[in-house]
Amino acid sequence: MLRIVLRTALVAVFFLSLAPLHAGKLERGFKALEMHDYFKARDIFRKEVKKHPAAAWYGLSVISGRANNPFYDLDSAYQFILKSDLAFTEASDKERVTIGEVGVGHTSIEVQRSHVYNMAWDVARGQNTIAAYRRYLDRYPSGARGDEARTIMHHLAFQEARTVNTAAAYQAFINSYPGAREVYEARTRQQESVYLESTTSRELASYVSFIAMHPENPYVRQAEDEVYRLSTPARTIIEYRKFITDHPQNHRVPDAWRSIYEAYSRDLSVGTITKFIADYPEYPFMEELVDDYKTASLELLAFRRAGKWGFIDAEGTERVKADYEWVEPFKGGQALVSRDDRVGSINRSGRIVIPVEYDEVNEAMEGTSTVERAGRVGAVDRSGELVVEMVFTDLGDFSEGLAYAEDHGRYGYVNARGEMVIGVGYTSAGSFHHGLAVVENEGRFGVIDRQGTTVIPTEYDWVEGFEQRRSRVRKGGRMGLLSAYGDVLLAVAHDHIGAFNDGLALVVDGNRCGYVDTTGHFVIPQEYEAASDVATWGDFHKDMAEVQMGGKRGLVNARNERVIPLQYVDIGAAEGYLIPARKKTKWGFVDRKGTTVVDAKYDQAWEMTGGLARVKNGDLFGAVDSLGEEVVPVRFSSLVDDRPGYLVAGEAGGVGLIDRAGAVIIPALYSKILLENDRIARVERNDRFGYLRLADGRFIWKEEGFDTPPPGSPQ
Repeated sequence: MLRIVLRTALVAVFFLSLAPLHAGKLERGFKALEMHDYFKARDIFRKEVKKHPAAAWYGLSVISGRANNPFYDLDSAYQFILKSDLAFTEASDKERVTIGEVGVGHTSIEVQRSHVYNMAWDVARGQNTIAAYRRYLDRYPSGARGDEARTIMHHLAFQEARTVNTAAAYQAFINSYPGAREVYEARTRQQESVYLESTTSRELASYVSFIAMHPENPYVRQAEDEVYRLSTPARTIIEYRKFITDHPQNHRVPDAWRSIYEAYSRDLSVGTITKFIADYPEYPFMEELVDDYKTASLELLAFRRAGKWGFIDAEGTERVKADYEWVEPFKGGQALVSRDDRVGSINRSGRIVIPVEYDEVNEAMEGTSTVERAGRVGAVDRSGELVVEMVFTDLGDFSEGLAYAEDHGRYGYVNARGEMVIGVGYTSAGSFHHGLAVVENEGRFGVIDRQGTTVIPTEYDWVEGFEQRRSRVRKGGRMGLLSAYGDVLLAVAHDHIGAFNDGLALVVDGNRCGYVDTTGHFVIPQEYEAASDVATWGDFHKDMAEVQMGGKRGLVNARNERVIPLQYVDIGAAEGYLIPARKKTKWGFVDRKGTTVVDAKYDQAWEMTGGLARVKNGDLFGAVDSLGEEVVPVRFSSLVDDRPGYLVAGEAGGVGLIDRAGAVIIPALYSKILLENDRIARVERNDRFGYLRLADGRFIWKEEGFDTPPPGSPQ
């Protein structure tokens, strides 16, 4: 019995002696690690893995995570620290106390893990490649920089796709990185690339094939436009009819039908309309012809009787009773009218289309008119039916099927059925152009697409909009240029950027200016002087721009060729064959080669309109033709361009009308003359008006009192 007790005691003493023995080995291992004796430390830790795994793996991770020894390997360091963490989680309290004495615990393990993450991140950032960031994410999925690595990887991958700039490259990016924030732009560019790559030949067959193969692509509508254009090059009835037959689903089919009708019955006579109906019984807009049939040959002119307005035809016959407070000219088959301070519209037969019950009615856009009543706004269609309920405080004109709408001080967008498709969330909003609209949030402007997705953040002081597929912007008093994707085409760093004309825009910085193309690249360097008012005259116009150097002005073309030498004090726009140019204090005219045609002898000269250019000496006006001949003597007190080829000329007795040869068409007997068309003029006198024919000078109609002299005038 005594022998058994002694044996048990000896065994206990033996095992108790083992703990300090192994702890001592760990201490020697960490001491060697502290002394940078990595070979010794590594040897000890490898032997202690079975006895003290958490501490041993930790030590091995520290060694592998230091770059100053031959065992440096971040992947190994990461695997070792994961094993250490797992072993520590499974360790007994006694083991945790033991390894805690050498500094190994939950905190030190987490610190080492963070160290490995940071080292791995430094490696990835140093390489700065897609592969490096992907490796970081794959091997260190719990790394603190995971989101940042993913964002940078997406950016680099998207830049690669943009460099290749093909549909396949963008699709590969979308497939590989479906969660990237660049996916929207990639998808948009991919759709555009598919369109461009599919229609490289610009032939009709390529557009037809694209539509068939990619019916959901947003560029289908543009392709259909091209199909329409290429199918009807001569715009003949035969071409339009074939287009309708070959492409019945094309959205331009209604345009083709209407073009057939317009070409067929251009004279709008009853006979041609009757023949058209017989030849084309399948015409889809037959109901529209009912009114045309009745009033096809009518040219309606507004007239006034006893303070009320109506319409007469070109013979002076009353067609619409004078029953309105005011009327506006017919546009698109309808005319706005007002009665009892309410507004509506009528057709050419005088029938009310939009009920005369609104405070305001806008002109129709995309077949829809905005209407307002008692501070609430809605919209009606061409038949006058209310299609957008009057529940909004503001409603824009429809553009691309959408209109901005204000509700309780915030703006969103509705479709032509009145459905809110983009929720109210903006301070203000603009109309859509090419799928994009400018919106405002608390004084800052940005851009959204038709789905309401932000394309350009609301961070600018002003955004022009994308009517020309690019937009000028202003921020902090500086101007720049953005693409429809939000790319910076021209940095927001310039004093002024003008509107694009002929594909070029004026750019001013300090006292110099030049011109950029639609990609933001300078095609004419900033080598010209920027006068203080250059923004008012420096834009391109009809392929030429006025420029200044050494205080002298001339005209350059888009290739920066000096078409008109820089030798003038001022120069006008190239509207016609002759261009007004000023030397010293007098104006003359030069042709498009810069040759002087009219010497500088006028106090003022204007651009040509309809083959005539007005000139002035002293207080009197005249006009020269494209040959430089003074066909209208400088003797009139006023001279105003009206329709091309006619001038309203003022003399002592009033104003009259002269033609481009200087011949008097209407004597100067009136206070005002306005040409309604090339056959009829409206003349005013004594606050009354009438209509007369230009051909014979005879009156069609005169308002009562037109011929009565005003009180106190000589009889």
